[in-house]
Amino acid sequence: MRLGLTVICAGGFMDAYSYLLHDHVFATGQTGNIVLLCMNLAEGAWLGVAHYLVSICAFVLGIMLSRHVLVRVHGRATHRMQRWVAVFEALAFAVIALLPARAPDLLVNSAISFCAAVSYENFRQFGTKSAYASVFCTGNLRSFGETLYDGLFGGDKHELHRSARYAGLVASFCVGAVACKFLIDLVGQLACLAISALFLLSLRFIADPEA
Repeated sequence: MRLGLTVICAGGFMDAYSYLLHDHVFATGQTGNIVLLCMNLAEGAWLGVAHYLVSICAFVLGIMLSRHVLVRVHGRATHRMQRWVAVFEALAFAVIALLPARAPDLLVNSAISFCAAVSYENFRQFGTKSAYASVFCTGNLRSFGETLYDGLFGGDKHELHRSARYAGLVASFCVGAVACKFLIDLVGQLACLAISALFLLSLRFIADPEA
């Protein structure tokens, strides 16, 4: 559970960071980008199509590369892969924090989309093997509603307990977003270093199946 809370807090931070500093784009979820791509396509605005297509492709590339490393390098060993991802994310967001202020928004948002995809692909379960989305909230809100219903109206105490955990995940995402706003006001783009710190912290909570 601590791992899930830490990683999704970083997810909230990513989204707020891209929105506040890089052209009001939510870089972790791609549904909005696909809608905007289609609107630009319908209007024949090819530059806009290319703009959103780059972020979408970066997300897909992140999923594919992550899958390749998991299967070909780590032999599907999830916990080893998670440790690799945590270190990679910490380094990647440190680099993003140190990019020149004039760096194109498209470059930064695409980099964040790629990193979000890697995180999303590799951090999937928390607690008693419950599934969750580690970089956005829609699926977690659905799971919260389902488990809350089963807990309240089905009399299932275990599901009620799970609903509290899903509520905690959503709250942690919000904490990340709020913290991002305050840190940006204080230190500007260096606030991105907090994402690196969260992924380094997550290393403490990745269980070793051989321990």
